[in-house]
Amino acid sequence: MDSREQLAKLIEEQIGIENESVSSFAETEKKVHTGTAGLLLREMRMDSQKHASVLEAVLEILRAYPSSKPPWEEAFGKLVDPVIVKREIEKHKVLGKSMQALLAREMMNTKDRIILALLSHIAQEERRHNELLDAIAKNCETMIR
Repeated sequence: MDSREQLAKLIEEQIGIENESVSSFAETEKKVHTGTAGLLLREMRMDSQKHASVLEAVLEILRAYPSSKPPWEEAFGKLVDPVIVKREIEKHKVLGKSMQALLAREMMNTKDRIILALLSHIAQEERRHNELLDAIAKNCETMIR
């Protein structure tokens, strides 16, 4: 088995693990009694769903290599796609800044410690999301080419 096949097998196994996690979190969500516990489990379930989806896309790319597109089309895509990705990231970052400002304002106005903890968690997730977007924007030309 060559390294590409080994990688594909590893990814397939990881997709299975992520899908098992999705099912497990969904079942556990049904057993909890508070909205906060349900929210945290839903977030973990959605993270696992995202991971499975990303891994499925990686597997598609791995299996489609080398490309069946004509060389000129492949070269054009490698030039244009990073620009498209970066533009979309910039649009999304503007929305993210609005969300962060809204969260900061609400966190200053609330005295409820539970609401404050939830808003703080969301703000932390927004910061991580922004860091991920920055990393993708920084590396997308290398990744796409």
